[in-house]
Amino acid sequence: MIRTHLITGFLGVGKTTAILHLLQHKPAHEKWAVLVNEFGEVGVDGAILAAQGAVVKEVPGGCLCCVSGLPFQMGLNMLIAREKPDVLLIEPTGLGHPRNILNTLRNEHYRDILSIGAALCILDPRHLLNPRYTGNDVYADQIQLADVLVANKTDLCGDAERAAFEQLLADAQPPKSGSAWVTQGQLKPELLLLPADPQRLALHPDAHEHNRKESLPLVLPLAAGETCRRLQNQGQGYYSLGWLLRGDLVFSARALRNWLGSLDIERAKGIVATDEGPLVLNMRDGVLSDMPTRQPEEGRIELIDAQPLAVELLEQAMLACRLEE
Repeated sequence: MIRTHLITGFLGVGKTTAILHLLQHKPAHEKWAVLVNEFGEVGVDGAILAAQGAVVKEVPGGCLCCVSGLPFQMGLNMLIAREKPDVLLIEPTGLGHPRNILNTLRNEHYRDILSIGAALCILDPRHLLNPRYTGNDVYADQIQLADVLVANKTDLCGDAERAAFEQLLADAQPPKSGSAWVTQGQLKPELLLLPADPQRLALHPDAHEHNRKESLPLVLPLAAGETCRRLQNQGQGYYSLGWLLRGDLVFSARALRNWLGSLDIERAKGIVATDEGPLVLNMRDGVLSDMPTRQPEEGRIELIDAQPLAVELLEQAMLACRLEE
């Protein structure tokens, strides 16, 4: 039986960082794998995890929990057959309801294959004081279905945010199996061993489905001679614009920081080769950070916002950050 955990959370709360931390602190004798989905079509998170040596299978584009038919099951089956992991972590898009994916994991096809462990929801406590998040049904569903709530980015929080998180835990019905208050996604693997309560699925069974896709979305590698490929998606009130980039394209790290830092958008992330070495770029709430990584096979940049994106202008600005070959 493969112990399986759902790692949910809204856009930009630090799911990928938390998964990397869990992988770095897993028992040495166990093989862990990650099934990852993103709202955007480019698949930046999967590339970041793979660049750090993780065993990854991507289901890019749309919402994994709403493609819980053919695309999800094919990706899951391929990962199980190829890697035969001891532990499987599933990271759905931050814009997705986790209910359908949990129902799929518990159906008869996987009854003798998967052992469903605790589901974790990572959240930014600052969002608990913002009606834009607390009034969002996806946000509420992620919290409701989680066995364990993890407050991340707590170094940016004060007493009001801590009180809001404590109140959330106190009001949870049924009670959560556990919680954590962390920074930099530093989760202890022991959190995954807390009890999972299947009865949570019985609550609010009318979770809506959106952007349903019945065919398997694939991001094919760049073809010979192809330098850059643009990919877009929209749904759940958000828009994404991303680029798949030839791996040997080198960007000015300073120019990328200046460009991304000037954008008034919800979320930006990427993994690219730069004159300072390969970097992971991450922007949330107007704050841009980067960290070194291994050289990716292909570069990837993704922008997400609640407003339509100026595609041509953004692409010109992105390409202007390249260094001359």
